Amino acid sequence: MGNEPFYFLLRFTDPEVKYDRLAISETAGYSIRRNLASAFSLLGVSGTNTHSMESFIGDVVDPRLLGFDTGSGIGDGYYDQFYAFIPDDAAKLPRQLYEIARELVETSRSLRLDSGDGADILDLTELHTLFTVQNLTVFVTAFFHSLHWHMPVVHCPTFDPANVSNCLLLAIFLAGAVYTIPCSGSDLLLPSLLSVAEEYVFRRVATAATTLNDHPIKGSTIEIVQAALILEMLQFSQGDPQTRRRIRIIRHPCLVSTIRSMGLFHYKRREAPVVCDGENKWRDLAAEEVCIRVACWAFLADGFLTVCFKNHPSLSIFEMDCDFPWSTELFESENVSTFNDTVTIHTTVPSLPTLRKVAEGLLQMPSSNQHISWGRSLSVEHLLMLIYAMNSLAFQARSGLLGFISIDIIKHAAMNWHKLWKSVLSHLHHINGVTTTENLHLGYPKHAEELWWLLMTTLDATTNQTQNKGKRFQYLDSAATDDLGKLNEFILSARGRKSSI
Repeated sequence: MGNEPFYFLLRFTDPEVKYDRLAISETAGYSIRRNLASAFSLLGVSGTNTHSMESFIGDVVDPRLLGFDTGSGIGDGYYDQFYAFIPDDAAKLPRQLYEIARELVETSRSLRLDSGDGADILDLTELHTLFTVQNLTVFVTAFFHSLHWHMPVVHCPTFDPANVSNCLLLAIFLAGAVYTIPCSGSDLLLPSLLSVAEEYVFRRVATAATTLNDHPIKGSTIEIVQAALILEMLQFSQGDPQTRRRIRIIRHPCLVSTIRSMGLFHYKRREAPVVCDGENKWRDLAAEEVCIRVACWAFLADGFLTVCFKNHPSLSIFEMDCDFPWSTELFESENVSTFNDTVTIHTTVPSLPTLRKVAEGLLQMPSSNQHISWGRSLSVEHLLMLIYAMNSLAFQARSGLLGFISIDIIKHAAMNWHKLWKSVLSHLHHINGVTTTENLHLGYPKHAEELWWLLMTTLDATTNQTQNKGKRFQYLDSAATDDLGKLNEFILSARGRKSSI
C-alpha cells in the first residue's frame, strides 16, 4: 500500500522466507475482536475444561490398543462394538473429535497400504491429546482471527462447532492449530497430520458430485468444499513444493469440478439482502451467501495458482455467472440487528451484475470517465477478484489460448480497473469524514494494487518480447512450476520500471 509496488509479492516469493508465506498470522493483528462465547455455549461444556477422547474411552479400554500400528488387528467391527459402550448422554463434541481422530488413523493406514513405502500411520493415542474441546475453543478462535480473512467462506456469526460436518470441523481445527501451536512450542501437531487431513477431505470431495441434489446449500456437501478450500490455503501456507504440486494438479481441479457440478459458478440469490424480521431469515440469506463465496474464492484460488505458479486456469471469468459476494461488513455482521443496520446502508447503492458481466464491462468500457451505474457498489474484495481475472486472461493470451483477446484490450481493462480501485479507496478513506481502511488489512484485498502492477509489467514485457526489444523472462512462458523463484526474479527486474507505467 506504500511507495513500494511489490512489497508483499517480493516477500511472498523470496526463497529465503520459509514460514507462513501467505502472511496469514500477521492478519490477526488487525482482526476484529470476535465474541464466540455463544457458539461455544451451545456445546454444553465449558471452553476452559478439557474434554478429550480419553475422558470417555479411558474407563472402557486402554487407548493404546486403538492404534493400527500396535499389531492388534483391530478393525472396523471393533469400533462398532466400542461405540455401544459410550453413553447416549455423552457430550456430542468429544465424541465427534474422537470419531475424526479415528478416521484420520484409518486414512493414514490406507495411505500406507496404497503407497507401499512404509509411511507412518497416525497413532490415536497421540491424536487424543490434540483433539480436545479445550483445544477446539482455542483453535476455532485462532482460525477466525487469522486464516478466515484470507478464505472467508464460513459464516462466523452463525458457526456452531457442535453442528458441522467432520470435514469442516477438522479443517477449521487444524487451521487454528497451525497458527496457535508454534507459538507455544508444542509438538502436538504431527508432521504428517495435515497431509492425512488433506487426503481425508479430498476423498470426500471426489465422491461428492455423485450425491448432489438440487439444493447444494442443504446437507454436508457445501461444508466439504468449504473444508477443501480452507485446507488448500492452509497447505500452501506451509511452502512445501511437493504439496503445492499435488494441490495444483490433483486437488484443485477436482475441487473446481465438484463446485461446477453443484452449479455454484452460476448461483444467483433468490433475493437481495434485506432487513430481516427474524433470525431464520438472516440465516437463510447467509447460507445463500456462503454458496456464492465458495464459488468466488475457488475462482480466487484458481487465479492465485495461475499468477504464482503459471498453472493453466481451471476456471474462466466468463464462466463466473454468479452474483458478487456481500461486502465484508455485511457478511461479518454478528447478529440480526447489526445486519439490518448494515443492509440499510448497502441498499442505497445500485446492485451489481454478475462477475462475468462486470469483467466484460471492464474490457469494453471506454477510456473516458464514463459513469458506471454499478461502480459505487464495488468493494475491495470485488476488485481483488477482478484483478485476478485480468491476470488470468493475460496468462491465457500470452499462452495462445485466447487469440480473440489482445494484450491491448487487457491493458485497457486493467487501466479501467485502476480507476475504480482509486475511487473505492478514496471512498474508504472518507466515510463520514473518518479514515476507514481497517478492512484492507484483513486478507488479500490490500495487495490488489500489487497484482495490478504485476499485470501491467507482464503486459509491457510480453509486448517487448514479441517485438524482440526486451529481456526474455522464464516467468512469461507457459510452463507450470512449483517454484516461486521465477516470479521473484521477474518482480526484482520489474521494480525499477514502475515509473514507466
